[in-house]
Amino acid sequence: MQQPVPARAAGPSPSLARILVLPSLVIMLGLMSLGAPMVVLAVEVDRVLGFGPVIAGLVLATEALVTLITRPAVGRIADRRGTHRAVTLGLVAAAVSGLFYLLAGLLPLGPAGALALILAGRVAMGVGQGFLFTGGTAWSVDLVSFDQAGRAISWIGMAMFVGIAAGTALGGMAGAVAAWLEPAIALNGFAIAALLTMIAPLAGLVFAIFAPAAPIHSSDAAPASLGQIVRAIWRPSLGFGLAATGYSAVTSFVVLAFVTRGWATGDIAVSAFVAAFVIARVPFGDISDRATGSTPILLALAALAGGLLVLWIAPSPWIAIAAAALSGFGMSLTYPLLAVPAIRAVPRAQTASAIGLYDGSYDLAALITPPVCGIIAATAGYQTIFLVAGIAVLAAMLPAHAAWRIDQANRGDASSAP
Repeated sequence: MQQPVPARAAGPSPSLARILVLPSLVIMLGLMSLGAPMVVLAVEVDRVLGFGPVIAGLVLATEALVTLITRPAVGRIADRRGTHRAVTLGLVAAAVSGLFYLLAGLLPLGPAGALALILAGRVAMGVGQGFLFTGGTAWSVDLVSFDQAGRAISWIGMAMFVGIAAGTALGGMAGAVAAWLEPAIALNGFAIAALLTMIAPLAGLVFAIFAPAAPIHSSDAAPASLGQIVRAIWRPSLGFGLAATGYSAVTSFVVLAFVTRGWATGDIAVSAFVAAFVIARVPFGDISDRATGSTPILLALAALAGGLLVLWIAPSPWIAIAAAALSGFGMSLTYPLLAVPAIRAVPRAQTASAIGLYDGSYDLAALITPPVCGIIAATAGYQTIFLVAGIAVLAAMLPAHAAWRIDQANRGDASSAP
């Protein structure tokens, strides 16, 4: 049984890498299970089981809907029972999702039975995703001094992104692995991806045994209600939700936008977006801790919006690829720059609840943006998607600026108090 680490006071602390290396590994392994089935799941439902693209889309959306619905409960559990326990629950739920997928791929249940098991797997992963994202982010914040919260969020965020990307890459290789194993082992690509979905979080559970548990912060004051937390963090959450429309627009539609213009490099644009997203965290991981006003977040949103608007009017594929990279750079910094004022707006004992509700704004954007963009594409063309998303990101500057103005006012009041 591991012992909780003591709460850390503000000021110098041990190396962030030393503190967060095991939590980062745990979260990375857990979120590999989110990426592993991405490539094969829609194909399994659409082509193999024969339900078509509409049902496949609904199956994929189930996970995001479950995550959105369970965010408030996940945050409460993490605050009351500890972030380490919340992450452990997320790992278990993720492994269960892989088990459901594996049974769907192996048992002779027919298309309806297999679809039911896949839906159960999506529900389990929806719950697991909430615990891993919210619990993992709060875990990293609680393990360091509060003045390092932004850097911790950036660090754990890279682990999350790497885990999803690695899982997606390995899941995409599942078909080739299945072909290599035949005829010795008769497993199709979907079953191989399901095994990875199950095994990766189980490996995370092993490392979680040795990872430090964060302190459970207590307070003499009555805990804030859900409504009070929403009122405290709605500005940064609204800003992040509007910014997330840009993320969804690029990741969901940039390839199709390239195809409609006769460009065959849409995959490079996505890769450029992802690479810039990761690279930005390296030199600017602590920018939200050093910020003394809204200038950094306004610049990050300007980079995101600027990239989207250039994507709208780009005259060549390489300019569009550069614009996608600029968008990824801006989006990468937006998350921590708005998360920090959100978590500083509530008592530390309710950090996870604030993070859960803040992350819920991304879930809403992920649910709303694709269908709205589909309507825009059908009526005004794929390029117009980036114009509308760019306008939404520019609108995010208003609540983002207000969030930082209020944060600085509150910190000024706290520092001047006797």
